[in-house]
Amino acid sequence: MQLHPGWREVKIPNAPTTYVRGATSDSGALQISLAQFRAGKLPNASEQLLVAICEKMASNVQGVKEKSSRSGICDFGMFGTVVVRGNSPSYFQVWVLSNVREFILVTHTCAKEPDPVEIVEANEIALKIGCTWA
Repeated sequence: MQLHPGWREVKIPNAPTTYVRGATSDSGALQISLAQFRAGKLPNASEQLLVAICEKMASNVQGVKEKSSRSGICDFGMFGTVVVRGNSPSYFQVWVLSNVREFILVTHTCAKEPDPVEIVEANEIALKIGCTWA
């Protein structure tokens, strides 16, 4: 996995793979999970479906002040993402990437508004994850 300088893995019991930026606890947590489709009829994955999954995950943010979404093509296949700024957490972004058989879920959660560079780097990491997990 390609991380930007300053990002590091932290071990959290019973949690998905987690990365943070910097040496302090001021940064948000970037968490990654992989799901593989094993049997049955393949799901009808589309960019709209991926955004809908992200919307559902983002619905837990309390006191939503701003929300946006987008989708497109990435190295893994396609992606959907939703960004929410609210009261709790202050910043939440979720991505779902899919190559139809595999789905990668990535979340970036911050208790306070993150540094703009952290947001850019988290997005770059998320959209390149599929290359290394495929």
